[in-house]
Amino acid sequence: MSDDVVIHFASNSSNQSDQSLPSKIAKLEARMVGKGSSATSQANAWSAPAKFGVAENVAEPAISSDSDDDDNGVEFLIQANTQKRRKLEEDNNSTSFEHVEVASDTVKKIVENTETSKVGSDVNRRKQSRSRGQTNSGRGRGSRVSDQTKIQAVPVSNGQFENSYKKDGLPKEQLGHNGQTALEEEITSLRAKLVALEEELKKFRQEASDYQHQCQQLEKELKDLKDYEQQTKPKRVKIISELLISVSKAERQEARMKVRQESIRLGNVGVIRAGTIISEAWEDGQALKDLNAQLRNLLETKEAVERQRKLLKKRQPDKSDGADAEGGLQEEDSLIQDEIYKSRLASIKREEDMIMRERDRYELEKGRLIREMKRIRDEDGSRFNNFQILNHRYALLNLLGKGGFSEVYKAFDLVDHRYVACKLHGLNAQWSEEKKQSYIRHAIREYNIHKTLVHHHIVRLWDIFEIDHNTFCTILEYCSGKDLDAVLKATPVLPEREARIIIVQIFQGLVYLNKKSQRIIHYDLKPGNVLFDELGVAKVTDFGLSKIVEDDVGSQGMELTSQGAGTYWYLPPECFELSKTPLISSRVDVWSAGILLYQMLFGKRPFGHDQSQERILREDTIIKARKVEFPTRPAVSNEAKEFIRRCLTYNQAERPDVLSIAQDPYLTYTKK
Repeated sequence: MSDDVVIHFASNSSNQSDQSLPSKIAKLEARMVGKGSSATSQANAWSAPAKFGVAENVAEPAISSDSDDDDNGVEFLIQANTQKRRKLEEDNNSTSFEHVEVASDTVKKIVENTETSKVGSDVNRRKQSRSRGQTNSGRGRGSRVSDQTKIQAVPVSNGQFENSYKKDGLPKEQLGHNGQTALEEEITSLRAKLVALEEELKKFRQEASDYQHQCQQLEKELKDLKDYEQQTKPKRVKIISELLISVSKAERQEARMKVRQESIRLGNVGVIRAGTIISEAWEDGQALKDLNAQLRNLLETKEAVERQRKLLKKRQPDKSDGADAEGGLQEEDSLIQDEIYKSRLASIKREEDMIMRERDRYELEKGRLIREMKRIRDEDGSRFNNFQILNHRYALLNLLGKGGFSEVYKAFDLVDHRYVACKLHGLNAQWSEEKKQSYIRHAIREYNIHKTLVHHHIVRLWDIFEIDHNTFCTILEYCSGKDLDAVLKATPVLPEREARIIIVQIFQGLVYLNKKSQRIIHYDLKPGNVLFDELGVAKVTDFGLSKIVEDDVGSQGMELTSQGAGTYWYLPPECFELSKTPLISSRVDVWSAGILLYQMLFGKRPFGHDQSQERILREDTIIKARKVEFPTRPAVSNEAKEFIRRCLTYNQAERPDVLSIAQDPYLTYTKK
């Protein structure tokens, strides 16, 4: 209500300069002072400002007083306030609006105090009804004193008033107008933003609709492509298979033609009949026959020269006869002739060495030829040589090799589009059902071991499936290079640098096997089970005899339940112990790796190289192999010899395991 009074006063003061305005304000204040302590009078008194600013000539409400003291107090307040306002106008030359602010502040403080005393006046309302006169006179005197105190506490100097005006910045009417304008501007801005957001939302919805439409189109196209792929898959597979088969047929023809040509040069297998017995024997080819003929001629020439030399020595004169000058000349001729014979013998020796080296080279080529002839014979006799597609996925191409109970084919994966090796396990139809089940359990065990191995120095196992009741297939990673056995047959002695990097790769694979949660012993580490890919990376394969080391196995190792299996040249002495069940650990693989390194460096195995497995077992060759001996040639570093000695330590307890020997400096490469 006080804000309305201020607004109306500000309006009147801005439109006119009535000299009676100060006296009117003073009277209004006096009226308020007189009615401040009464709740009923307060409500009537503050209902006036709503009408007060309607017109300039509206009559002011009469101020009633219950006593003469009230009239005197009113007159006193009127005179005091009138003089005060006139003095303020003369001294500061301020506008009437500033006086209105002073009065407004006074009114606000009176209202605050009046509201505070409102509760007390409600309590005293009954007493006022019993003694109206006394209460009114007391109220007038009390309110007069209280209001005089309030008014005296309110006065504000002109400087303070100006400071508050400057602090506020603008009149309240202008502030209200500016606030309303700002609010309207903010509403307008928000509406504009809302419109923009609605436009963006509409745009996004349209884009979402477009994207949804495009997604539906793409899904439809994808479905069409899948349908088309399913429709064309048989045709595509057929085309790829035909191309692969045509290439494989060409490779087969080329291999057979090369074998025929090499057979003429190097030899062939001939059939020999001895009564009712038919046996096969090797017949040398023309190149070997020529070399043998040259070698025989050299031997004949060598024998002839040696005979002439012996005759020359017999014809030499006896020095005791006192030979003359002519005899001296004959002696000189004899010495010259003997030197000629010596020179000829040396020449024959060089030619003989050259022919022997050539013959050794031909022997290596003959060995490769024999293996290729055997492979072709096995391929021709295989029931899978007609380019079958196994499991609707693997197209068989050419035979890579054949073992005791399995064949390995090069194949192409028509799903993942890569070359793989298909190992076909065949069960002999003559076997008993128990033996078949034993072989199947053995193959499944190998698969369960191999399928978990993922390492770049171990051949990956991709898949396994059944072909028929007696045949199943495992899909392995294809390594296009040779195996270590073929490498050593072609080059029996490798440079130490090459041998070292091969054994390092093998040990990296063995370390991986021994760091798994279930450690694995390979048990059949030999040259034929080390393959090379096209980049020369060595990979360990064939986990058919592998052992899983259980967690409860002690430091001595696990029991060997398959004694007699494996390749004897590469097994340690503990595997041949017959007095009790042997205990084995990863030290078996350490011994086998030492044999491999020795064979790569010196071209032969250290124990039982020229012996058969039967003879090794009969003569206890490995059990007697307590110390390794190194030949003088070729020259090998002492570090390599010491590493081999550690690997071939006879006592199993003293031999380091895989993880220990992997820390050997010989297996560590550091930048020089």
